Amino acid sequence: MAKQVKKTVLIADINLTKYKELSASDLTKWAKEYLTLKRVRLNRVNNIPVRRRKGTIEKGWADLQGYNSKGIYVAVEIKKLGDRLSEEQIKRLDDVTNCGAEAYICTQEGKNPKLIAWTEMR
Repeated sequence: MAKQVKKTVLIADINLTKYKELSASDLTKWAKEYLTLKRVRLNRVNNIPVRRRKGTIEKGWADLQGYNSKGIYVAVEIKKLGDRLSEEQIKRLDDVTNCGAEAYICTQEGKNPKLIAWTEMR
């Protein structure tokens, strides 16, 4: 569990409470708000099974999905410190970019969230 520090910082015009380690929820919120300022419309995709209901999408689909103001598909994979991409996620992000869409990883660098274009990581 992330330990909260009482200090608040302004990142990309978004007020975000600083944590020693940001949670996946913190990173998701930041990425969605940051990209919304860039005119990207995103939706959180949750594939966690509940009770007897199985997840409904294939493995590897990004945590945030949507489109930009030009109608181009955008996918954002959230990875908190210590998390790794699965083989399915890597294949999906490669496929997304090979199809001409935009893909990002949202992670933490130092004490701040960071958005990295998938094409910069390959």
